[in-house]
Amino acid sequence: LEISPEGTIRPDNLSPIYVNGLSIKEAEQKIITRLGQIYNGLKGDPPTIFFQVSLGNVRTVNVSVVGEVNQPGNYSLTSLSTVFTSLYAAGGPTEQGTFRNVQLVRNGKLEATIDLYDFLINGIQDNNLRVKSGDVIIVRPYESRVELDGEVKRPGYYEILEGETFSELLDFAGGFTNTAYKALVTARRNGLKEREVVDVNASDFDTFRPKDGDVFEITPILDRYKNRVQIDGAVYREGEYELTPGLTLKQLIEKADGLRGDVFMTRATVYRMNEDFSQDVIPVDLAQLMNGTIPDITLMREDIVSISSIYSLREEYIVQISGEVLEGGVYPFFRQMTVQDLIVLAGGLTEGASGAMVEISRRNKNPSLNTMAEIITLQIDKSLSLSTEDRNELLQPFDQIYIRKTPGYTIQQQVTVEGEVIAPGTYSISRKDERISDILKRAQGLTTYAYPEGAILVRRTEFSSAKSNDEISQEYLQQLRSKLLSDESALKNISQTRLIERLNKIQNKVAPDNEADVVGSRIRRENIQDIQEQDSLIRDVEIKEEEPTVLDLMKILDAPGSKYDFIVKEGDVISIPSKLETVRIAGEVISPLNVRFDETFNFKDYINDAGGFTSTAKKGRSYIQYPNGRRKQTKRFLFFKFYPKVEPGSTIFVSRKPEREGIGPSGWISIGTGLATFGLVTIQAIRLIENN
Repeated sequence: LEISPEGTIRPDNLSPIYVNGLSIKEAEQKIITRLGQIYNGLKGDPPTIFFQVSLGNVRTVNVSVVGEVNQPGNYSLTSLSTVFTSLYAAGGPTEQGTFRNVQLVRNGKLEATIDLYDFLINGIQDNNLRVKSGDVIIVRPYESRVELDGEVKRPGYYEILEGETFSELLDFAGGFTNTAYKALVTARRNGLKEREVVDVNASDFDTFRPKDGDVFEITPILDRYKNRVQIDGAVYREGEYELTPGLTLKQLIEKADGLRGDVFMTRATVYRMNEDFSQDVIPVDLAQLMNGTIPDITLMREDIVSISSIYSLREEYIVQISGEVLEGGVYPFFRQMTVQDLIVLAGGLTEGASGAMVEISRRNKNPSLNTMAEIITLQIDKSLSLSTEDRNELLQPFDQIYIRKTPGYTIQQQVTVEGEVIAPGTYSISRKDERISDILKRAQGLTTYAYPEGAILVRRTEFSSAKSNDEISQEYLQQLRSKLLSDESALKNISQTRLIERLNKIQNKVAPDNEADVVGSRIRRENIQDIQEQDSLIRDVEIKEEEPTVLDLMKILDAPGSKYDFIVKEGDVISIPSKLETVRIAGEVISPLNVRFDETFNFKDYINDAGGFTSTAKKGRSYIQYPNGRRKQTKRFLFFKFYPKVEPGSTIFVSRKPEREGIGPSGWISIGTGLATFGLVTIQAIRLIENN
C-alpha cells in the first residue's frame, strides 16, 4: 500500500486510513489497529500474520528562510525537515542575526518562536518543529547582546533576553575557569554620553541584569601565594613549601630532607620581599646555624632560601683528551683519575697511536716560574698500552692530554689512472715523493692507442668536498654494521654482537687524517675568498672543487723525475685519452662543425672549412685549445697575424667583436647642450676681448 497525495492509504474492504503528519511508529500502530479488524492474526499471541511499514520516497516541501541568514531564499526540503535543518540549509544566522527569537510563520500566522540556545547549550529540541510547504522562517536582527571575556570556559558574544541575569549569562559561557577571580566581575557599560564601569559582586550574580552592549571582563586570580617559601641549592628536595606559623630556616631545611654532602657551610642567603616590594638579603652562617650557636631565623611569606654547593662556587673540573683516540673531547674530572681511565672514557687508542708519545699539559700554578705549562711525557708501546707507572699517572683538573700519532704513520692515499693505459684503476701512493711516471709504470705504461699530447692531471682544490679516507672508512664500517644488524644469526653470536657494540661506539667518529693539512687548506681557501671579495675583476670567477693541470706526458716519460714529472697527491686523476682524429671549429664562423684532422691543414684552412669568419668575428682574438687544456692565442706583428698550430682533438674558437652602444636621444641632447654652452662662453670671451 502507498500513501496517496492526500496522506491516506486505502486497504481493501476498509475506509481510508489518514497517516499524514504521523511518525513511522505512530502510522504503523494506527494501520495495525485498523487492519486487525479484518486480520485477526495480526493481534494473535503469537501473531500469525505480520505487517511492516517502511519509508520509501519522501515528498518535498518548499520553505522560505528570510532575514539575517547567510543564504536567504526558498529551499526544497524533505517533509521530515525541521526548523533547525532549514536554518542549516540557509547557512545559519549572520553576525547580526538573532539566535533567541527565530520565528516560524505558517499560513500567515506566527506558529512558534524558537530559542536556539535551548538546543545549542542544553540540547533541548522541544521547539524544533517539523516544517511544511509554504512555511516561512524569519531571523530578525538581535535586540540585546553582551560580550563575556576572560576566565570563562566559552568566552564570546551572547544574546540576552529581557529578565535574564548574569548567572544565566555565566551558564551560557560554561561557567568560570579554575583560575577565575569569582568574587567580583567588572562590566563596561555604554551610557547616554559616555561609558561607565559597573562592579558586580558575587552576591549580585542572581539579580544583576545585563544590558545591550555590556562587556564583562573575568580576570584571573593573582599570580602570588599567601603562604609560600622556597628553597634551592644543596638540599635534597628543592622547591616550594607551605609557610606554617613560626616556620624557621632550620625547620625548612629539615622539610627539604636536609643538606647534601656538597653544601657550602660558610654561608647561606635568605632573600626577603618587603611590603613595598623592596628586597632584603639576609646572610646566614650555615655551620653556626646548624650547630645552634646563632639564633634561628623565622621565615616570612615569599622568602627564598639559597644554599650554595661547593661546586657552584668554583670552576667546573674537567680534563681534555685529543689526538689518536676514538672519542676525543672534554670529560669531567674525578678524584684519583688516571691517564688510563681517561683513555678508556675516550673509547681507547687508534692504531695510529702505536709507539707514539703521550703529552700531558698541566696548568702552571707557580707564578714565579717563567713557564706557561708543565709538560709530562709518557710512552705507548706497540701493543697500544702504557707502562704500569705511566698508566697510573694521576691527572689533575684542567689537564690536557695529547695522544700523538706514530711518526711516519699514514693512512693509504689513492690516485686514479684512467684512459689508455694497460692497467687503469686506483693506485695507493707508496712514497711521499712518488711521481706521475712512477704511477704510470705501475699501470704498465701506455697502450698503442694512447694520445700523450692530450693527457691531463685533475687535482682537487682547496674547495673540494671529496670525502677523506676516514670518512670513507666510516661508510664501510656503517655498511658492515647494517649488514650485521640485518643478519638474525649474527645477533645470536656473542662475538658478532660485541662487534656491533664497538661499531655503534665509533660510527659517528670522523676525524681529519691530518689536522694541520685541514687547517692549512682552510686558510688557503679563506685567502682565495678574501682576494675574490676585494678584487672586482675576479669576483665572478667560478670556484671549482677540481681543476685540470696540463701535462707534457712525452717529457715526463722521457725524463722521469724532471720538473715536468709532478709528485702525485691524494685524489689525483691522471687521464690519458685515445688518439683523436677530429678538430672542432666553434664561435664566430659561418658554420661551426667538427672536421677530420688533416696534417696539411693550418689554422686558416680549418676556418675556411667552417665557411670563414662572420662579420662580427674578432679575428685577432681567435685561439685554439689543445686536448690537454692548453690554449694558444693568435699573435699579431704589424699587419700580419700568426695563427697557432693545429693538433688532433683541438678546438678552434673565434671570439665575437664587442658591441658598441649607439648614442640615444638623451646622449644627443647632452652633446647639444654642451656645444651650446661652449658657444655662449666663446661669444662672451670675444666680447670681453673687443671691449678691452
